[in-house]
Amino acid sequence: MVKKYFLIVFALIAFSCVFLSCSEDQKSLKDMKEYTGPMTSLSNVVNLLSDSGIVKVRLKAPKQLELKNGNQEFPEGLNVEFFDKDGTVSSVLTANEGEFSKTSNVFTATGNVIVKNIKTNEQLNTEILYWNRKEKRVYTDKFVTIKTEDELLQGEGLTAAQDFSTYKIDKPTGSFILEDEVEEDTLSNE
Repeated sequence: MVKKYFLIVFALIAFSCVFLSCSEDQKSLKDMKEYTGPMTSLSNVVNLLSDSGIVKVRLKAPKQLELKNGNQEFPEGLNVEFFDKDGTVSSVLTANEGEFSKTSNVFTATGNVIVKNIKTNEQLNTEILYWNRKEKRVYTDKFVTIKTEDELLQGEGLTAAQDFSTYKIDKPTGSFILEDEVEEDTLSNE
């Protein structure tokens, strides 16, 4: 009888320890927050975007983070090259940081954003620029500066083709004619 009583008491103690332990574990699981950090981290990334087998865009980044929701982050900067129909680079976008939203299919470039049109030798400078891959356009509502061969354009907001072949400044604030350096040297020597 004592043996049975001892086994029953032991079983009750063991059951209560397991029950209390489980409830504490469940409580600690509820208190834990869901992990929202990167699922993977890639180094020296080169992503190619093509249409019908023809490369249209090449994105290079020293680091790419893949998040659980499908978004991507480029915390160490990015370099995006846009190709024209004959396969040559037509423009280049660089930025200190970038991110891609899977739901909106939009890249956001931030920090010292520069877009250079190789063919026209024009350069855009701004602090934030959005690139909509589906619509093949870039845009911002921030201050922009565009330097052409002979002019410096400034304003708030911009919409442009992704290859920077055409653009429109939403609220122009200034346009300055750049003098040719050769003419300046000639004038100063006279």
